[in-house]
Amino acid sequence: MSIPKYVVFNTNKLDRHNRALPTDQGDDLNELLNAYHGKAYQIMKVRTITDREEW
Repeated sequence: MSIPKYVVFNTNKLDRHNRALPTDQGDDLNELLNAYHGKAYQIMKVRTITDREEW
């Protein structure tokens, strides 16, 4: 199983800790933008721990 490049969150659906729930994932940003547009969705780029800056 590979790590997706993007994750879509629905900001109108929250978990019990008031965090947005993931809705979908994928590698094609244009496809995700066409399927999930509007204020309810946020598309976030996934970064691995090795890609992050030092904490």
